[in-house]
Amino acid sequence: MTTIRIIIVFIVGILLIVLALENTKYTSDIQVFYRTYSQMSLSIILLYAFTFGLIVAGFFWLVSEIKLRTELRRQKKENEALLSELTALRNLPLELGQEKGTQ
Repeated sequence: MTTIRIIIVFIVGILLIVLALENTKYTSDIQVFYRTYSQMSLSIILLYAFTFGLIVAGFFWLVSEIKLRTELRRQKKENEALLSELTALRNLPLELGQEKGTQ
C-alpha cells in the first residue's frame, strides 16, 4: 500500500509541475482576504492553491488519525482488562465446584 501511495504522490507532483510550466506566461489578479495581488503568474497561484489544499487535507487526516489512535488505545486497555479477568477466572480453585457437588 505504501508503494502505491508513493507512486500516486509522484504522479500528482509531476502533473502539478507540468501544469505550472504550461501556465507560466499567463498572469491574473487575485484577491485574498480583502487584499489584491495584481499580475501574479498563474503557476504561482496554482502552487499556492495546491499547498493550501494539502494543508487542509493534512489537518483532516490528523484529526481522524488522533481519533483512531485514541480508540485503539481504549480498545487495548479493554482487551488487557478482559484478559486479566479471564486469567483470574481460569485460576479459580476447583474446590468450590467439588463442594457443591458433594452437598
